[in-house]
Amino acid sequence: MVLPPVNGSAKQMDGIHTKSVKGGNSRLQIFEQDGNHISTWTQFGRPSGLYIDANDVLYSADSESNATWGNNPGWKRGIRIGSAVDGWVTALIPDPDNASTTGAEGVAADAYGNIYGAELGPQMLRKYVKR
Repeated sequence: MVLPPVNGSAKQMDGIHTKSVKGGNSRLQIFEQDGNHISTWTQFGRPSGLYIDANDVLYSADSESNATWGNNPGWKRGIRIGSAVDGWVTALIPDPDNASTTGAEGVAADAYGNIYGAELGPQMLRKYVKR
């Protein structure tokens, strides 16, 4: 999936970049609007969903790392939180049920700091409240 520009803001780095998540790969790729590759980030695990808030905080849902079928061994599944500008990861919300085959496939956050993980297996939306 390629994220389109959002009002020309820093959500796309400097307004001319897009971020791409490619299923089946453990990376996030950054491109210029014309398709030139800028960078590849692997520090967000094996992303299946992304959300970038108004403060350029990037939330990455990783539902497949270290799963029962052996994808991305050595990594913990969960929601990684970091900078959409420089890629620095600052937090991990671990998958609450690492034994099943799916965790959060999608992710979003609200203005109050709550984070939401869309879980495919249990067909639910899980809310994480900042303490």
